Amino acid sequence: MQSALTSIVVTGIGAVLLIHVVRSISYRLSVRGKLPIAPNSEASWWLGHDYLVAKNEVGVEYGRWTRLLGPVYRIKSALWQGDVVVISDHSAVKHIFGQAYTYIKSPAFQPVVVKVVGRGVVWAEGDEHRFQRKMVSPAFSISAVKKMAPAVMNCVERLISRLQNDCVGGKVVNMCDYIPAVTLDIIGTVGFGQDFGPDSPDGQAILDAWRTDVALFSSFAGFLAPIVIGVLPWITKLPIKQLQEDSTAKKVIHRVGRKMLQGPPNMDGTDMFSILVRESWEGKMKPNGERRLDDTTLLDNASILSFFMAGFETTSGTIQLILHDLAQHPQVQTKLREEILGADSYEIDVIESLPYLDAVTREGLRLHPSARDTHRVAIHDDVVSLKNPVTLSNGETITSLPVKAGDGFTIPFQVLNTDPTVWGPDAAQFIPERWLAGGSNPPSEDLPHGPWGNVSNFVDGPRHCIGWRLAVQEIKLIVGMMVKNFELKDTGAKVEKYISPAVQPFVEGKPAYLPLGVNPLSH
Repeated sequence: MQSALTSIVVTGIGAVLLIHVVRSISYRLSVRGKLPIAPNSEASWWLGHDYLVAKNEVGVEYGRWTRLLGPVYRIKSALWQGDVVVISDHSAVKHIFGQAYTYIKSPAFQPVVVKVVGRGVVWAEGDEHRFQRKMVSPAFSISAVKKMAPAVMNCVERLISRLQNDCVGGKVVNMCDYIPAVTLDIIGTVGFGQDFGPDSPDGQAILDAWRTDVALFSSFAGFLAPIVIGVLPWITKLPIKQLQEDSTAKKVIHRVGRKMLQGPPNMDGTDMFSILVRESWEGKMKPNGERRLDDTTLLDNASILSFFMAGFETTSGTIQLILHDLAQHPQVQTKLREEILGADSYEIDVIESLPYLDAVTREGLRLHPSARDTHRVAIHDDVVSLKNPVTLSNGETITSLPVKAGDGFTIPFQVLNTDPTVWGPDAAQFIPERWLAGGSNPPSEDLPHGPWGNVSNFVDGPRHCIGWRLAVQEIKLIVGMMVKNFELKDTGAKVEKYISPAVQPFVEGKPAYLPLGVNPLSH
């Protein structure tokens, strides 16, 4: 009996090893297994190349490997998860974004998404995503965002007044104490018609939690925890307080939202939540049985889109870095100020349509995408055409990449937006003029694709950022009014940008820190 059992165990182990060997050989013989790979000497034995990407500034390693290996190559993932293909070939990226329901967001990140922002449109896939997207779209239409503009401007004016009081005679301030506060104020106002300003208890609670999160995500534990959860999603079910608690922002929004849901919808409200509630309420009255947004999904969508996609954390990081660019380029700042003063108008439509402000906004978004990269996993076999041929390890050249279900891809935004083979030798420099008529940009078809501005920030295809109009509006109004009312001066501090969890400015390792000289102007 014991001999038979031993024989079974040995046979089982042998079969497992044989399957592993066969899969390994099959992978090495495949096109994917022959793609160029980042140097093994740069990979950690257990963290792969992922940690090198995380511990350096946004885009640095992806950019270096792209210059070394081309726009399609492999890196080793942490915790022995296998190789991931990094793609910055524009044709391939356009195809992957365009086939959003074949290339889904990596399931490894779903447990983290649910804990932070719930099961809303960012989490949803397939038919569920189509449904949620359709239901929330009215809150982000051209007309809806246009109606939000006066409320956005009121919040910006509060920011200007606060800085004028704090910077009498000129002062060096940390922009991270001001810009996240105004973007949170904006999203509280246009998202819920609620006061989330820095003096409100809810606003202060969210800002305090944000600062804690920035410090946490910049640590090694913050890097490793999402990876471990992705590999072992059951960990989130353990009775550990930190794993069971929702984010502070999510808890605040759910509390405020539930209170608003207790009564009938505000039929005149222009904030996003009122629009979503009306859409859902109208759905309740339809006799054809069409599905409506249930209250939980509605709250999750308001939390996700308002706070994280349409304007708080992501937009604030980009705005701060644009202000730093302007402080470092006083000639650009002066030119922008002259355009704004020359317009001699407080009309929001006039300000938003100023050509040089538009160019500054596009250039700032190009250089400072709020996310380092995005991950996609194929759920069906496919073939992806490549704009640039790729040479495999056996010397063969391919012009298309065969894809198997389960293959994972990473798309680095910074590389797409600053590739010198696309944008030219000055790709890394802040030059708004490239966007003006006669500028240095190549034809639009050679640039990244998206809903606005030939930048990759807002993605493309069915899953493009639904809050992009509000994000652009915020950037233009905040940057424009800051330059109109203040002279911004560079302090000489070396400002670096890291993902924590969205792009944030760092100085000498200090997170969420951006010192700028601010001198009030009199006109």
